[in-house]
Amino acid sequence: MFVAIVAWDLRASPVTFDELRAWVARTAADEYARLPGVNVKAWFSDERKRIWGAVYLVESIGDLDPERIPRLPDGRTGPIGTRPTSTAWFELEASVVGDIDVAGLHRQGRAFDIHES
Repeated sequence: MFVAIVAWDLRASPVTFDELRAWVARTAADEYARLPGVNVKAWFSDERKRIWGAVYLVESIGDLDPERIPRLPDGRTGPIGTRPTSTAWFELEASVVGDIDVAGLHRQGRAFDIHES
């Protein structure tokens, strides 16, 4: 199993974090949830530093073509429209799940709090 961490430096981009959150909540989350081999995708941000990114947990590197990031399974891109500023791949060494219902992690986070009310 592998971990991919991708990030965009958005200091020169006009895209807003609200646009990105809306895209995740309305489009991207459902699309990536159906992508074979992608076990987890978690988006992260730092508005102060203008960083947006995602962490993927995938079965194999082939399940998420590094040349296609950030495209959705059907080939479309999101609001940023450019390649990530940084991409890193790692082999998963170990994982644990705390005292939480893992299904409860589905559709959690700020994007869903704001755009699914």
